[in-house]
Amino acid sequence: MNSVNLLELTDSWRDYRGIYPYIVQLGAGGTGAYVVQHICQILSTSGVQGSYVIADPDVIEEKNLKNQLFLPSEVGLKKADVLASRYSAAFDLDIGVFSDSYVESPDQLKNLIATEYMNYRIPSDYIFLPIFVGCVDNNFTRKVIHELFSILKRAVWIDAGNESAKVPSDWLTRPKSQWTEEELNEFEESGWSGQVVTGVRLDRWYQKSVSEAFPDVLSDDDEIKPSQLSCTELTASEPQRMIVNKFSALAVANALTEIVESNSVSRHITFFHAKKGYMQSTEINFKKEEQMPI
Repeated sequence: MNSVNLLELTDSWRDYRGIYPYIVQLGAGGTGAYVVQHICQILSTSGVQGSYVIADPDVIEEKNLKNQLFLPSEVGLKKADVLASRYSAAFDLDIGVFSDSYVESPDQLKNLIATEYMNYRIPSDYIFLPIFVGCVDNNFTRKVIHELFSILKRAVWIDAGNESAKVPSDWLTRPKSQWTEEELNEFEESGWSGQVVTGVRLDRWYQKSVSEAFPDVLSDDDEIKPSQLSCTELTASEPQRMIVNKFSALAVANALTEIVESNSVSRHITFFHAKKGYMQSTEINFKKEEQMPI
């Protein structure tokens, strides 16, 4: 598979030696918790200097203990706070947290990459590269990321999207033993797939983000703010399989490892199917324009 070195795409006359990744992850639930673990290991083992912020105000509930990386003693605490504390200690990293509220505007997201938020110094021969990692299950947040991503000169947006399993509306209160054969079949045949899209904007070069590769993300007018719908309510209506969350997190880690360790990108969209056990990526698809599309 072909790859592109991001350092060679800049318009600058300067010979850059590397990238300073400033990673902002939105969502720390089913997929997000596994992604946190991967990102911390990537930053620790690579030795690359960078910054990492986890944004999610959701609180750990008992029902999260079965399929997310949390302990009974952590119930009632905020997911982002717990994960940042745990992995900063394990990997000796300085992890920032924004858990006051959901990120529901481009300005809020932009503030998370401001120099005032994290104390960092970037060598003059390194590219400051914001990397948004979306581990969310709503298009409202994707639209927020899109608005900021589309006006930045340099940025990467890695978005994880998982298919939800189809279940009866009363699945939380009606045991599976009482489901009809049709309901059981529909459940068994759904919720196994997903995709991870790597969007890039680097001076005049770009690779389509999830909002451009899948335009329905922006045309979806029915999405409401995350603050108006709890993660618990969403999970109750659209549950995701743990193995799918793990596949998704691995695909994110795959894309991010390349950027952090070798300053390169070699894939555009990674499709996966957890039940069939495969993961397949499309070739990079970079384009150059005098004025990048917004």
